[in-house]
Amino acid sequence: MLGGCLRPPSGPGAETLAQKLHSDGDSVAIVLCNAGASCSDSGLECTNSSGILCTCVGPKKAAYVTCNSVRTPSSSGQSTAVAADASQALAASGSSNPEGVRCSDRPPWEAAGVPAYRISVDAKQLGPAWNRFYEKMVAADHANTVLETAWGRNIQGALRRGHELAGFQYVRFHGILDGDIGVYTEVNDKPVYDWERLDKVYDAIIAAGMRPFVEIGFTPPPLASNPAKTLHWYNNVPANISPPKDWNRWMNLMAALVQHLEERYGVDEVREHWYFEIWNESSWMYSLGMAGYNELYDYTVQGLVRGDPDIKVGGPAESGGGSAVGITNLVEYCRKHNRKLDFVTYHTYGQTDDTTVALAVTTQVFHESMASTVKQVDFKGDVFTTEWGASYSGALVRDTEISASFIAKTIHLIGTDNGIAPPSGFAYWTISDLYEEFDSGGKLAFREGNYGLMLKGDPRYPDSYDVAKPAFNAYRLLHMMGETRVATSGGRTGDGVNAVATLAAGGKALQLLVYNHVDGGRADPLASSLVYVQFNNLPFASGKMRVRHYLVDHTHSNAYDAFAEMGRPPEPTQSQWADLRRASELCYYETTVSSKDGAWSVTFPQNTYSVGLFVLSPQP
Repeated sequence: MLGGCLRPPSGPGAETLAQKLHSDGDSVAIVLCNAGASCSDSGLECTNSSGILCTCVGPKKAAYVTCNSVRTPSSSGQSTAVAADASQALAASGSSNPEGVRCSDRPPWEAAGVPAYRISVDAKQLGPAWNRFYEKMVAADHANTVLETAWGRNIQGALRRGHELAGFQYVRFHGILDGDIGVYTEVNDKPVYDWERLDKVYDAIIAAGMRPFVEIGFTPPPLASNPAKTLHWYNNVPANISPPKDWNRWMNLMAALVQHLEERYGVDEVREHWYFEIWNESSWMYSLGMAGYNELYDYTVQGLVRGDPDIKVGGPAESGGGSAVGITNLVEYCRKHNRKLDFVTYHTYGQTDDTTVALAVTTQVFHESMASTVKQVDFKGDVFTTEWGASYSGALVRDTEISASFIAKTIHLIGTDNGIAPPSGFAYWTISDLYEEFDSGGKLAFREGNYGLMLKGDPRYPDSYDVAKPAFNAYRLLHMMGETRVATSGGRTGDGVNAVATLAAGGKALQLLVYNHVDGGRADPLASSLVYVQFNNLPFASGKMRVRHYLVDHTHSNAYDAFAEMGRPPEPTQSQWADLRRASELCYYETTVSSKDGAWSVTFPQNTYSVGLFVLSPQP
């Protein structure tokens, strides 16, 4: 039955038939031709009840059905699923309405008092394009988590949700050469390459609608000069961080890697769209430290460009204070030794000590310092931030609305910093709590400090998968921003309320992002400031206007608040998971109003550590 299609079984004995088909040792047809259903082998196709072509994608034991896929041929004649219909892709990891859901309480627009902030928006004064640098990429942990984790799941659903709801285009993983991926072994002292598991990782990323931002690392155990030099837990398969025992074998592996990727995914695709970043934070994740990084970069790039001289390569992926030194040394080394360097990378976190976190202004200033470093060494290539977040430690703010307002403020400040270009990509660390640098324990909901934008979930309850944290909902709001900035005034770039407005293409809608954030993460989240907003020169001056007001704060679009109220259970019941998912949904208030001479105003309280988005459009 290979390549065939079996309609979903129904009636008496249907479950028995499905079980029998899945228990057979040979490949079988897709049993249930619905998006998100489990299936046996990548490449199998079927047609669903709506007549839409569906395809089985992903690795064995974790493959799923995606429908209405766009398929593109590679140079080898194979075809690869690269995107799925949005609503069907979301269904595979727990349904979520892309537009959000109605908030259950009364709109906050009847607030009385003297406003602490008066925001003015002039839709006629157009500015530059709104820069979506924050959507270019997102960071993830262990590459093997795409296939399986210690907690019995994979992060494929999180990737799909991240792409469809937040617009993420690339994802960066650690450990593509680790032992659990198994690319490199030696038999009778001869190198042997096995691409099967690596292909499954990248196939799943592409099936989610994203591309890999390839991080080269770490050393395959059989190629390591010091087998005992390992780091991190990675589900009991720690990474080896020693130099290769044989640089020639390492370079041959790099060349073979590029050639294999181009054969599988297409020369033009890999050459024009993929990025190859060498290693990660060598100051502590390479046994020779930063002093040995340039040598590692040199040999790695020699091998990569032997595979294809036109691919994009870069580094050093250093963090904090080491970034300026690492970038300067790498640029000067490559210039001196005529080595290819297309982009530079750095990491930054809004934390200065154990209790001072979510520092948005500090994060902005750090990017300014990186831009200054790049200018001083006269580097003309791209600059990527391949890790960032509210904290480098597992701080509680990672789970709460504090990270949501930190994200909104940091992106606004960096994206509109006069004279300083934002990074080409800004990868939040990380997309999922299915995280394995260390063993984060058996808590399946909030660990209260894990790094992801979405929760682990309980393998027993698929509806629990990839429940959004407030931080992810902030990204959803940012994804709704329009194409062109418009004049906005009255906010505060320091602690407190600020705002930025955009206009959608063709003037079809106007968006105003409003946030309240106090750097340091120590202010009262229940305190609020009264805000008055005046919208002027709206492009839809006549007729009825729809107003939607999205809100992420302590009690809206916030699963952590619901988790705390239910007593912080380490393993929520199925009904508690249903409550958490409902609480996590991005919610909005909606009304219909008539603008007066193209103007409209509203007054509302804005909680400390909150993000709101007004979307104004003609009444449908």
